[in-house]
Amino acid sequence: MEYFSDKERGPVQRINNEVTTKVWAGLVSYINVLVNNGYFGKDFPEECPDGQGCVGTEVKDLKAALQAEIPNLDWPLATEVESEESSSWSREMIPFVPNYLDVMDLLQFCYKHVAMPVKGGYHSYFRHYHFDDFQIEAGKEEFREKVNTIFARNGLAYELLVSGDIIRMLSPELKQMMASISIPVEKELRSMLMRANEKIINYDVTIRYDALKELWDFWERLKSISYPTDKRESVKKLLDAAAHTSEFRSILEIEAKALTDIGNSYFIRHTEMKQIKIQESVHIEYLYQRMFSLIHLLLKTLPS
Repeated sequence: MEYFSDKERGPVQRINNEVTTKVWAGLVSYINVLVNNGYFGKDFPEECPDGQGCVGTEVKDLKAALQAEIPNLDWPLATEVESEESSSWSREMIPFVPNYLDVMDLLQFCYKHVAMPVKGGYHSYFRHYHFDDFQIEAGKEEFREKVNTIFARNGLAYELLVSGDIIRMLSPELKQMMASISIPVEKELRSMLMRANEKIINYDVTIRYDALKELWDFWERLKSISYPTDKRESVKKLLDAAAHTSEFRSILEIEAKALTDIGNSYFIRHTEMKQIKIQESVHIEYLYQRMFSLIHLLLKTLPS
């Protein structure tokens, strides 16, 4: 279902990285509903005392499996914790949100095990239904749609895919360039570009940082493609081929030098203590898109 506000104003721009208290509380509420309705009963079945089959989710087994794979999370999932200022006579609770990596791992764990239960006969003595079957694909699709709705409505730049992977959504401009880039013939350049593009869509900021390093390594190799032993002359040929006027050639040279300097000054190409480390995921994507834009242009006219 598309919300009325989305139809009227358009969807919220999905640029946020932070899992807020509202998002976390909403995800916890939804997962609890699924547990109570038996959506994890296929892999963690609660058996009927009369031995007539599965009747729900066995929470203790779900908890054990969850904590074995995501040790930083406890069950029941907490949305509040006790404040350090609480006392023996006054218990103060404050909102709690786990590390965003644990949140994403939780969603992938749930997606792996979720399945829609199919109700069978009613057991009047115990007042419960038995489940005749589980529809795996229907359960996964329902879960994925709900999670992505929460992401979208809160402007979160994440997307749960059919494969179970969670990706970091990119700007439309960067996505278009990635889809239309001229793939280099040289094997190592192709490999470096592929690794960089795979890493930049990861939701983990440390892996996105690696994407930035991979793309700058690609840039350094590309600069020497025409004359491997004379990088200066090789860069000149590369820029000359992409520019048809001296004015635009000057713009390209300034940008190429600026991006090279960024790679040398920041914690991208070198690891000395003086290098500046980029802290924000949005800053990583900004630099990635800026470098990718130059590479995208240069590869169109790559000298043979």
